[in-house]
Order: sequence, then C-alpha cells, then structure tokens
Amino acid sequence: MKKQLVLTFAHALGLVAFGLTFNVEKGIRYSDAAARCVLDVKWPAGVTNFATVVNFHGGGLVGGNKHAARWPEEAADKDPVAFVAANYRLLKDKKTGETATPEECVSDAAAAVAWTLDNIARYGGDPKKVFVTGISGGGYLTAMVGLDPKWLARYGHAPADLAGIAPMTGQMTKHFNVRKIGFRDADPQFQPKIDEWAPLAYAGGTNLPPACFLTGGRDVEWKCRVEENELLAASLRSCGYPNTEFHETEGNHGGGVRPSAYFLRDFVMKTCDTGAVGRFADGERVLFCGDSITHGGKFVYYLQVFQDLRHPGSNVRLINGGRSGDTAGGGLRRFDRDVMSFKADRAFLMFGMNDINRNCWKSAEPSEKETAARKSAIESYRANMTKLTERFLDAGMKTVLMTPSPYDQYGVFEKANLPFCNDPGLASCATIVRELAAARNLGLVEFHAPLTQLFKDHAADYHFCADRVHPGNEGHLIMAALVLDAMHVSPLVARVQIDAAKETVAKVGHGETMNVAVTALRATPNEVAFTYAPKAMPFPKLPEYERAVALYPLTERLNLEVFAVTGLAPGSYDLAFDGVKAGTFSADEFAAGVNVALLDTPNQKRAQTLADPMRRLHANQTRVRQVMLVQLMLQDNKVDAADRAAADTWLANWLEKQKKNEWYNGVKAWVDGYQASRDELPALQAEADDLYEQMGAVRPAVSRVTIRPAR
Repeated sequence: MKKQLVLTFAHALGLVAFGLTFNVEKGIRYSDAAARCVLDVKWPAGVTNFATVVNFHGGGLVGGNKHAARWPEEAADKDPVAFVAANYRLLKDKKTGETATPEECVSDAAAAVAWTLDNIARYGGDPKKVFVTGISGGGYLTAMVGLDPKWLARYGHAPADLAGIAPMTGQMTKHFNVRKIGFRDADPQFQPKIDEWAPLAYAGGTNLPPACFLTGGRDVEWKCRVEENELLAASLRSCGYPNTEFHETEGNHGGGVRPSAYFLRDFVMKTCDTGAVGRFADGERVLFCGDSITHGGKFVYYLQVFQDLRHPGSNVRLINGGRSGDTAGGGLRRFDRDVMSFKADRAFLMFGMNDINRNCWKSAEPSEKETAARKSAIESYRANMTKLTERFLDAGMKTVLMTPSPYDQYGVFEKANLPFCNDPGLASCATIVRELAAARNLGLVEFHAPLTQLFKDHAADYHFCADRVHPGNEGHLIMAALVLDAMHVSPLVARVQIDAAKETVAKVGHGETMNVAVTALRATPNEVAFTYAPKAMPFPKLPEYERAVALYPLTERLNLEVFAVTGLAPGSYDLAFDGVKAGTFSADEFAAGVNVALLDTPNQKRAQTLADPMRRLHANQTRVRQVMLVQLMLQDNKVDAADRAAADTWLANWLEKQKKNEWYNGVKAWVDGYQASRDELPALQAEADDLYEQMGAVRPAVSRVTIRPAR
C-alpha cells in the first residue's frame, strides 16, 4: 500500500511540478576564433522569461569539456531554468596540444556569456536573468568575466548586465596555470599574486553583479581556495556590494560541487523570479498569508521545526499571516494595515476556500442563479489574486503562490457535502493560481492536485478534513512536506559511509559521508566505533508523523539519517549511541545503509523537545491572529477598538446576526479570543519571541557510536 501511495503522489505532483520538458541544441558556435568556441543550450519548452545559468567547465584551463552546471539532483529537470554549457580555448589542450594565451581563454568565456545575453530571448529566456558559474578553472573565468569590465565590454556588455555570478572553488588570486603556462612565472604555486589577472583586484569596481562564492571544505579543498574566495566575498561586501555570499561546504575540490549545487540554486531563486521555490535563506523572514487554514493550522510551524532542525542557527522566522474567514479580496483590504507590518522578505499566498462561495456548488445541474454565482466567484478570485500578487511584488517581497488546499467532496461521512465544491470549484481556483504563477515566473507550491488525489484514494477509509475544509495535524504535516518538495530540499539529514575492513571513512568527493564529522574511528570486521557529530537533526517522530507517513512518504523524502558500513563479518550487530542500544541490524542491512532518523537516538530525542514549544507557539500565534482578525473587522466597520463599550456592543450585535451561520461556534470563538487576549498582545509577542529563540537554539548532539555483535 505504501509503495502505491508514493506512486500516487508522484503522479499527482507530476501534473504540475514534474510536467516540464526540455529542448536541447548542441554545438552552437558562439565565436569563429577557434574550433572549441562552441556551446550547448538546454531550455524549458513552453516557458517564457526563464532564468539561464551559463557554466564553464573545470580542468585547470588545460583540460575538460562543456557540461551543464551541477544542479541539486532533487531539482534536476524540474525547475524552469535554462542551462548553457560552453567550451573555451585552453592554455595548453592536453588532448590536442593546441595552446592559447590567457587573454584568449578569458575572451572566449566573455564571448560565450555575451552570446547568451544576446540570444537567450530567442529561446524564450530573459536576458536580464543570466547567471554565470563554473568550477575550478571555470570558476576563475566566471569571476574574471563577472568582475573585470573590459572582457564583456569587447562584446558590448558589462558585468552589470548579469543577474549574478557564482564561482565554484575558483582561484581568486592569479590562476596558477595563467602564471605558469601563460606567463612562465617560476614563483611557488601558492605564493599569491594579485594583478590584472586576479579576480581579487576588482573588488572595488563599479556596477558589479550579485555574487555567490562556493567552495569545498578547507580541510580537504585545494590549498588556499577557501580563504581566497572568503576574502573576495568579504572585500566585495566591504566595497559596497551587500548582495555577496560565501558558502564553505564539505567535500574536496571536486566533491564540494555536490553540496554547492544547492546554494547555487538558492542564489538563482532569491535573485530573480524564476518560476521555482528556493529554500529558506539564513535570517529570512517569511510570511504565510491566507485564511483559516493558515491562521489555525500547523503547516507553518512544522516548517519552522524542520528549518530549525535541518539548518541549526539559520535564524529563519516563519510568520503566520492567516486570517480566519478571509479571501484574496480580504487580503487586499488588510494589506497595508496587517501584511506590511510583518516586514517580511518573502511571502507565500494561499486563498480560495472562502473565495469560491462554497454553498453555490451543491448541484450537478445548477440553476441560472447558481451558475451566475459560480462564475462571479471564480472571476472575482482571479481578479483579487492577481491584484494581491501585484501588491506583494510592488512592495518588494519575493512571492510564492500556493494552490488552495482542497475541499473533501469525496469522503462519505457525517458532515454535509457540497459535491462540486472541489471539482470544478476549487480546481478552477488552482488553475488560476498556476496560470498566475507561470505568467509572472513566480514559485508555485502545489497543494490542490496531490491532496485531492489523497482524498480520492481514501474516500472510504480516511477523513483528511473532518469538516471537509480544515486539515488535521497530519494533513498540515503533509502540506509542510509539499512546501519542502517544491523547494527540492535534500532528504538527507546526514550520512556516514565506513569501510570496517579498511578502517576508513569515505568523504564527500570520494564517497557518501555527508553533513557530519566522523572522528576517532576504530574499526575491524567485527566491531566499529566512532564519534558522530552531525550538522543537522531528524524531524521528530510525533504522533501525527506516524499517521501521516502511512499516507505520504515523509521519511523517504525528508528524513534520512543513514549509517552505511561495509566490510562487517556476517551476523547481527547492536547499534548503540553513548552505550544505549538503539537497534539491532544485520551486516547486510548495514552495508545497504540503516536509517537511524526515527530510532531512539540522542538527536531524535533533541528533535522531540521542539514539540512542546511548537505547540505553544501555534496556540500563541492563533490567539494573536484572533485579536488582529477582530481588530480589522472593527476597523472595517468604523468601530474604535479603543472604545471598549462600543466595540463590545458592536460585537454582541454582530454575533446575534451570525447565529444561523454554520460556523457560528467558530466566529464566537474569534470574539471570545479577542476579548480575552486584547490586553495581552505585548506579553503574547514576547512569549512568541522566546519560543522562536528556544526552537532555534537546539543543536545536534555529539555521540560515541558503537556497532558490536548482538548479545
């Protein structure tokens, strides 16, 4: 059943997120200077104004061949982004023996970038969204073309024409082969040179593009590469370029590309609108704007837990901007008074459940009045979502659209049904959201298609929404997972790869140990011990996790903490953390990889400590949003909230009119919550700040791990 559910979700997501196809054109000549001056273009079919990433291969400027930029494997062929892969002349081609000058190498790179700027519009791309990257020698070329204006000037362009540059482990002093081969410099390779051939010389230039410098880990990287890149990034920031990033990942000179690919994608996503969703950035304030499904639901808080556990210390704050009963039109009305007060960097928008005018979707053969009401609701939704999206963009907020969560018209249970509310009702809203996202190249999170499929698959045995509208906790957890799916996050918490027979740990670039430091290894074919210091923690095994995992592949997609140990003698082995047994596994299971994420480990225990502050934060912010909801309602009706008597009289009269409303108990709770909490807002906000800090303060435990024959 589990495998079938995974396939069902993959199919449902494939309706939108996986529906891209790519065209490829190879061997395009961008210059007549030499036979190597060719490039390939791979672009998303049917997409317009897409971003493009130009990549220069590595090889020390003496070898290598064109290939597309490394992209996270989870996002491969799923982001509407084009890739240009360019060859260039080499200082000394190891295959043909042909030689070129340093000037010819860099000039070729500039010509390839200029060709892309001049021609990508023919493929549907936006020339204002062209990024340049490259690894090693290609990273050096990226920095030279992106920072020294004379190279692009030869072709009528400037560094400011680029959306950004992202050198991967490139040399930021004068490249060692430019010195050795190009200028016959006999000085020691690691004596730094900073002259016109060094990217570092141009940190004080004018009109430079955003930059993201990426390297492997300084313990295994090429000598000085980490320090050179970090220095150039710091120098650019000091010279007035705040949109400059530096990321030291793990892995050797080549292996560092794999984790760097995630930062490259994030850099592209945050710099311009690309039609895809980037991961949460360090220090980012993210607003989730919606109706009661956001206001009272938990998906925002599950995302906060995931962020704090997977990226400890990232200082990301996810903010609940929901308002029960709201619509896209209501979001517009409260934009200045409510939304802007959060000072968010990015916003995720989901409306639809209240916009659709649910009660007009009862009949298979609607009356003329019902038909008119349906048409009016959909037209209003399109107009209001379009205007609301524009307001967010005009305010300078990166904006992600989310298709509305569905109405459960499929289940057979007590709550009265509106059998056409989801399809065609909310399905029409979902189509509008997809069209709006595509038209503006905005990121899209798909809730409607996969959750509708879940409703259909479990119509008889599981009620995702007890009232057909509001998801339960496991539903919100799946919604959080769908947001993370749209970000194409890695499922990996950490991975250890040990060869017990050889007593070795495989590092990034040579194996599969990732996101962890493994030290003090002692290993034989019969016993293994090591100190385990992961950089992240697994998602907690909450009751709702165990319910949700039966419906959605949470663990496979988001929660893998793998111990892979080869070379063990046949038999069964106890796995223990700090002397406490966590499980027993066979040598074959260890060789294939044991997922310890959900075992009773020190880090699973630490993850579970976030459950209480998460629930308290949810309750806290629900109360805060209730106060704001009623305050806005009073303002809309020109009632002074500071005049208690007038406010309470108006609310009592309003409640009297709501007694026939099917949601009367809910709206009465708004008023009760407001009256109970309106004097406590400062205290509630202070409590919220403390809870955010408490959740963000958890750090991974360091443990001594042993694998010994089972007793």
